[in-house]
Amino acid sequence: MKATSSGVKKRRRSWLNKLRSKEAKNRTRKKCERYIKEKTEEGYYNMKQNVKIILASGSPRRRELLAQAGLEFTVLITDADESIDITDPAEVVHILSQRKADAAADEFLKHREADQPCEADKSYEEGKPGQPCEADQPSEIGEGVLIVSADTVVALEGKVIGKPKDEKDALDILMSLSGKTHDVYTGVSCILISGDKRENVISFVERTGVTMYAFDEAEALDYISTKEPMDKAGAYGIQGIGARLVEKIDGDYNNVVGFPLAAFLRRCYNRFTRFE
Repeated sequence: MKATSSGVKKRRRSWLNKLRSKEAKNRTRKKCERYIKEKTEEGYYNMKQNVKIILASGSPRRRELLAQAGLEFTVLITDADESIDITDPAEVVHILSQRKADAAADEFLKHREADQPCEADKSYEEGKPGQPCEADQPSEIGEGVLIVSADTVVALEGKVIGKPKDEKDALDILMSLSGKTHDVYTGVSCILISGDKRENVISFVERTGVTMYAFDEAEALDYISTKEPMDKAGAYGIQGIGARLVEKIDGDYNNVVGFPLAAFLRRCYNRFTRFE
């Protein structure tokens, strides 16, 4: 009898523990559901695009990344001054991205004041996410306009490395990177325009460390023969054939491609779109 009674008590305790665990899980689930509902009502998880975007960059890679996020945008390329005396890579991309955003905002506001549509670059395929749209025309997206610009540099031991001038320069750059870790910096600047005013400005710099395999001149020349390095800062493209030279990265892959998409969405886009 005692053994039977003891077994019943154990089963009862086990059943009660399971019930309490289930009830605790339900309370946690309901608490999470309430939190998400509250934040959704505040606009935190609203996936609907409610601000028009102007990308102040001609980079096809940046276009692809914005389109990857499902965003509609217009491309507006300006002739912003890119000459700079500063050598610190983080400061360089911070200043140049701000200049590009300011130039695009000036151009947009000038056309808005004159009641003229802003000319956008229409050189990429229509009918896809990211297709050109007239940012100054009525739409379901909303009336706010977000200017987005970026600038990317490659730096080795704190020294900025630009695009190769010719194939010999490309070889010199690649051999300087062989077997070493370098940094890729991207500066992003966002300007929110409401009506004819600049409402807010956010700028940030993202850094990613890139470690290259040790390779010889023959492999570097083989890569240069593809012509891929010739228009790339640092003389390689991680999103292309150049990926075979990369051993590992420390940070955001998209930042190396040319645009830190996740950081942009969280630090600029989401902050500016938490409203209806």
